[in-house]
Amino acid sequence: MANASEGGARQLVKLREFSTQLAQRLKEAPGTATEPTRLALRVGSENFLVEMGLAGEIVPLPDIAPVPWTKPWYRGLANVRGRLVGVIDLLHLMGRDPLPEDQAQQLLVFGEGLSVNAAILITRAFGIRNLKDLEPLDAPASPIGWERSRYRDLEGMALTELDLRELATAPAFTAINA
Repeated sequence: MANASEGGARQLVKLREFSTQLAQRLKEAPGTATEPTRLALRVGSENFLVEMGLAGEIVPLPDIAPVPWTKPWYRGLANVRGRLVGVIDLLHLMGRDPLPEDQAQQLLVFGEGLSVNAAILITRAFGIRNLKDLEPLDAPASPIGWERSRYRDLEGMALTELDLRELATAPAFTAINA
């Protein structure tokens, strides 16, 4: 029993270290426009890239209060350091199956520059990718307005670039009423 709790504590420390390093890089991102870098995210089994300057922060999944009479992809409201954010199931919004509860581990909170209090449910953030190191692929099969380019990284993983600015203003995203 002690080994299991020690392992969990070590994972929590590693997550905190990663989050701290990532938060620092996100803060520095707007001032360093020399490299086209993107934050790599996993949502369920899909991989995405988002522009560093548009991502606010990544936080562990807080409690989410459901909001009645909203679309099924709108999971509800969460308190992130005193800021209420609407929580979006991106996969469900895109017309796919909802993100399973056991795979919703974190929130990607939109940056303040987008002027929208929203967050996307994610499974995890797994690093930063430089677009110069990625191989371009064909466009998404059924492109949605906020889906941009597709890439393959050095390990062969396919990633779809999301435009958070486009997502935040898309009619499908802003119409949460059922």
